[in-house]
Amino acid sequence: MAKDGWAEMRGKSVDEVDIRDDFMFSYVMRNPAICTQLLEYLLPECKIARIKYIDWDTDETAEEERHMPKMRLAKPEMQKAFFGAAGKRGVRLDAYLDDGKSIYNIELQTSEHIALPQRARLYQAHIDANQLEKGQYYDSMRPSYVIFICTFDPFGKSLYRYSFRNVCREDGTLELRDEAYKLFFNTKGTRGEIASTLREMLTYINNPGAYPVHGSKVELIHRIEEAVEEAKMDIEWREAYMMYQTRIYDAAMEARMKGLREGRAEGREKGLQEGRAEGRAEGREKGLQEGRAEGRMAEKRDTARAMLKGHLTVEQVMTFTGLSREEVEKLAGETGVQE
Repeated sequence: MAKDGWAEMRGKSVDEVDIRDDFMFSYVMRNPAICTQLLEYLLPECKIARIKYIDWDTDETAEEERHMPKMRLAKPEMQKAFFGAAGKRGVRLDAYLDDGKSIYNIELQTSEHIALPQRARLYQAHIDANQLEKGQYYDSMRPSYVIFICTFDPFGKSLYRYSFRNVCREDGTLELRDEAYKLFFNTKGTRGEIASTLREMLTYINNPGAYPVHGSKVELIHRIEEAVEEAKMDIEWREAYMMYQTRIYDAAMEARMKGLREGRAEGREKGLQEGRAEGRAEGREKGLQEGRAEGRMAEKRDTARAMLKGHLTVEQVMTFTGLSREEVEKLAGETGVQE
């Protein structure tokens, strides 16, 4: 990663944070009034009852007031619900809610993820697996909604809303009716029928800084903006946010250093292996070259002996074979030929 990339990894300054920030979105969604109203925008077909937060705080989760004068600040490690058995991949959820009839998970996704459908599947699996207590029957499971608000088009069809349910491939009129729903909202959408308030909300989330908040008639946008500004002015929230960003940066740096160490070790080993291979190849080539040279020399000596036995002079043998006088005279002595 380039140097400026690592500067970016440190995150925005607190004053630059908006609703698209993961930590901020999770925090604002802790306001039941805001969260309920957002769900009503996203799921107009559902009547949202009194919500509670699952595995977020250990107290007051079931009796949150719909209108809170001030949101309570969760500790950074409690910012999201977490599931994961030992040795298995866990998941962290931005907003994990229960209204007594259905279970909802709302995620804000700002970076394109090639495995987003599989990620939604994993989230829904964790949610469903945690619905039933031991001894409960499967028909006790309630509808579950996994909702992604994306600041990019997740499927490239320019729709505002992509909703999925399990349908029989052989007969499209036959639904599985497992009540497991996955929905993806596209802030850059241009097609599809959605309410004007939801369209405005998606436009706002796409780029809060460029959206004319003061001129908006959408109440929820004003409430979210107020919550964001209040959070940024809260000392406790600012400290928690900086701790959160520091942990992300430290984890990224640790992963980078680990990668560098492993890369260097792998590089050294690969270099040694290639060096050994090159050495063996070079040795074989050198051996072949030396063998050929020795073979040619032996052939010259044999020719020189034959010529000497044929009573050719040392000078003639030297001229024909290219051997030195010393070598030819030595061969003459070995063969018993007198000059």
